[in-house]
Amino acid sequence: MAEIVRRAHSRGHDALAVAALVDGESIFLSRRRNGLAIDDRALFEIGSITKPFTGVLLADMCLRDEVRFEDPISAYLPEAHLPRWNGRAPTLEELATHRASLPNAPHGLVRKELAFALGLRSGDPWADVDPASYRAAVRSTKARRPPGAGFRYSSLGFGLLGDALAARAGVAYEQLLQDRICTPLGLVDTMTSVAPQNLPRLLEGRSRRGRPRPPLRDEMPAAGAIRASASDLLRFLASSLAPPEGAPGPALRLATEPRARVSRSIAIGLGWLILRRRGKPEVIWHNGGTWGFRGFAAMVPARGLAVVVLANTARSVDRVGFELVDRL
Repeated sequence: MAEIVRRAHSRGHDALAVAALVDGESIFLSRRRNGLAIDDRALFEIGSITKPFTGVLLADMCLRDEVRFEDPISAYLPEAHLPRWNGRAPTLEELATHRASLPNAPHGLVRKELAFALGLRSGDPWADVDPASYRAAVRSTKARRPPGAGFRYSSLGFGLLGDALAARAGVAYEQLLQDRICTPLGLVDTMTSVAPQNLPRLLEGRSRRGRPRPPLRDEMPAAGAIRASASDLLRFLASSLAPPEGAPGPALRLATEPRARVSRSIAIGLGWLILRRRGKPEVIWHNGGTWGFRGFAAMVPARGLAVVVLANTARSVDRVGFELVDRL
């Protein structure tokens, strides 16, 4: 494992943190280019690994009979806060399984995001987007096809799902996250906004070439805004592998169950991707990326294995993540 982490770090990452659960034992390894120590409580932006957390919130609220999977999102958010649908509004389950036929970002931001990610523009595309202009951009977004027509990955869809769940609960998304998942599981380093006392533990994101990148800021916290430590993510995975009897245990289990087919080898649960490969055990996983961070989280239920890889550089860590899964 140490050699895999060493080789991965040499591929241009500034800081790399790896945590794993193997045979009931937690393992943590890290490397950093400047030689400074990084521990298992250093904070990283985890990007779209946020989505399984939102999936668990949906499962929890369904199990409590607060919402239903088949409810349309229009039951919880006003039309003025929603895109223009093709035929009908998608259900909460369709949003959680990327079958709402929505683009990845609101109207006017998709190309700007891509250009910034590729280094073709210098300004953060979300820098001047406030709640009012975000709602206007969402309202200008049009679904290309009717919901349920097929898989189309959409952070916007998950952002709206989180808004709907928060509206139903009567609290902000971050408070819902803390109340339903973080506090019961003891996740002390999982948050969407970082309090001043925790800022020293938050790493600075970097581009693929090592240049500083701005922290993520958008109006879709349920899609990718969580900051977390390697130890917290490993605890979240361990709790999903062996769910507690009380809440959110049943929701953790429900979120990992397949609900739709993406391809011949991939299904999707509530946020989680489920990979089936010939001759190998099933892997439940998700990756994540922001302007200056990349992450990978995976579980192998048949082996009781969990792997977390976090980097503060915009270089994919999927390869090292799957290599660790297969080796361990």
